[in-house]
Amino acid sequence: MSSRINIGNSQEFVLGQMKYWDQVKESGGFDVEHISAPQGTCGLMPYDCENERIRYPDRVLVNLYARLGLHRYNLSNGTNLELHHLKKFNKTMNYISSYRITLVVYDPATTSLVTFLVGVSEQAYGRLNLMVFVARPQADRPHVQQVVRPIGFTNDPFKPDACDANGFPFWPTDFDDTKRFHLLKESELQGNNWIPLYLELALCSNDRNIPESHVSQLKIVRVAMETFEDVDVINANFYITFKGLPVARVGEDGEHVERKVIIRRYVDFSTGYLILMGGFGFSVGEDTSERNMTRSRTLEEAYAAFDAEQRLRPTTLPCPVIHISDYWKNLDKNLGAQ
Repeated sequence: MSSRINIGNSQEFVLGQMKYWDQVKESGGFDVEHISAPQGTCGLMPYDCENERIRYPDRVLVNLYARLGLHRYNLSNGTNLELHHLKKFNKTMNYISSYRITLVVYDPATTSLVTFLVGVSEQAYGRLNLMVFVARPQADRPHVQQVVRPIGFTNDPFKPDACDANGFPFWPTDFDDTKRFHLLKESELQGNNWIPLYLELALCSNDRNIPESHVSQLKIVRVAMETFEDVDVINANFYITFKGLPVARVGEDGEHVERKVIIRRYVDFSTGYLILMGGFGFSVGEDTSERNMTRSRTLEEAYAAFDAEQRLRPTTLPCPVIHISDYWKNLDKNLGAQ
């Protein structure tokens, strides 16, 4: 929903933007479908997941983001809540987006349904680099006002000494150092559904067009967990070997090919946000280049992609370019002239 404001009138436009974001902030960023956005606003786009007639974009990723937020809550609170279904979500209208997801979860022990809120912010496009900044039941009110558009993070206390350009550690030559690595047993893999979640997030972030059928047939071969000395085990690196992916940007094609993914997980203790980074794993000196990939899509996938693209097209005039420093200077100048 949008209201008309003449964006040629810079003062009226700025005041309209400020009013819109104040209303979004009051709602926590989750309930914005009834907030009127001024013309030209690059605000939050709402999607109703319970309406079967509406196809929303990035269905696989949104579901994974919801599960990641739920995992964050379970990790911190020792609970075992599971996803029941998505209700709705809002996202910023850019390639690197912030998502506010409302979902319904349940406790397998009681089967009672609870409305849950998850906030996930992408820190990069085309690779796994996420920040979970909200993960709580809707009934639990936050102690402080939560940000609507999180800026991100810069503090990485566990960045390895030897890493590639993206800050990822190289794939170890072996995992024999038992003080540094722990090879997960089959029983541990079966009991931790978040390990497949990490793998799926890494692959789907790298390739947003990956079909659900490809994701569902992945098979984890082995996982090594690297923890940091004198640090809580929540902060760790995971070295995952898997197969079952027919095509990928790295390595030869074929479901038989064993591929490697590295996942880095840690908590920014200054904010409590969970950080998850990941991508294909490489040894020192190995070719790290990724190739362009073509994949034939089913008719249903093609229609879904076209429908999602049409829904993301702006329905109003584009927002005028305003540099943030000039924005505040002109605002103060115009308001002071009154």
